[in-house]
Amino acid sequence: MKKFKTQDSKFNKSEPKKQEKKLKTQDSKFKIRNSELGSWNSKLKIQNSKLRIGVLASGNGSNLQAIVDRIQDGKLDARVEIVVSDNEHAYAVERAKHSNIPVHIVDYRSYPKREEAEEYIITILRQYDVELVVLAGYMKLMTKKFINTFPLKIMNIHPALLPAFPGINVIQKAIDYGVKFTGCTVHFIDEGTDTGPIIIQAVVPVMDDDTEETLANRIHEKEHTIYPVAIQLFAEHRLVVKDRRVFVQDYTYSEQEPFINPCNQQG
Repeated sequence: MKKFKTQDSKFNKSEPKKQEKKLKTQDSKFKIRNSELGSWNSKLKIQNSKLRIGVLASGNGSNLQAIVDRIQDGKLDARVEIVVSDNEHAYAVERAKHSNIPVHIVDYRSYPKREEAEEYIITILRQYDVELVVLAGYMKLMTKKFINTFPLKIMNIHPALLPAFPGINVIQKAIDYGVKFTGCTVHFIDEGTDTGPIIIQAVVPVMDDDTEETLANRIHEKEHTIYPVAIQLFAEHRLVVKDRRVFVQDYTYSEQEPFINPCNQQG
């Protein structure tokens, strides 16, 4: 039997707290539905049950926090059931504990093969009846078995306008290339690297004096906006994939927010 570490928000209360950090994202005024940004069929009803989410995170967890904030604001009809991390020191773990979300730490080094670590993660997600797997800065590539276990039920967010700049270190690559616009993309996961069907994108201008840090900050603001939108659309069963293209049912495009597509939100 392989060894693994688990952490839960109900335990370790006696441990000294790490340096307090601001947990709220900057887009606290964000509304998941804004009538100026598009429309949908008013006859569509959201099911009473909340979408059960499992979040995989390796780092700071700001997108996890954005999702939690939108849920708490009543703008996202979902519930984060479990957070899985491959890094016990990730601040995403602290964010989860702060919100009383169970946490499991899976140390890939404790397993002879990556597939064995993933098998355990699959077991965890099934234990919590997860309906959608959300990758939030998760620094591990998923195997074919994991992807096939949750077909079109794994979302990722990437800090570029795919298919441009896939992979890692993409913000600096965009600056070095000299692009005038970049952005972020929420997409379903497939077996390629950042090649899955695109759900929603947001555009961010690149300024002449941008550094990797300043541009990353503006991209992250858009990430915190569009990731909850994509999850809400999934919760409403409105995403349809045809020939790798993702269509949103009962969606009418509006030019009020041209830098986010789709911008199907209603107040």
